[in-house]
Amino acid sequence: MSRFSQLVAVALLFLSMPALAQDAMSEFGMELLSTLVYSIVGIVMGVAGFKVVDWLTPGSLAEEVAHKENRALAILAGSMMLGVCIIIASVLVS
Repeated sequence: MSRFSQLVAVALLFLSMPALAQDAMSEFGMELLSTLVYSIVGIVMGVAGFKVVDWLTPGSLAEEVAHKENRALAILAGSMMLGVCIIIASVLVS
């Protein structure tokens, strides 16, 4: 089956049920939009949480982990970020 015939089949399917297709697509669009908004909010809050953790620790957290390869600090920062992200996810889901 060629690409064109597949597109025609999909178009005919949606034309045969216009009310159902329009409702499903608008619902899908709203769900997609809310997922994108919540993802952006979660990422921004996660970055803010990392900055707070960086502010609370002495020195530059990113420099210690990336350049000096401080594994203990990387584990500490990772676990703190995981905790912050779990809290953010719980708030966004509820």
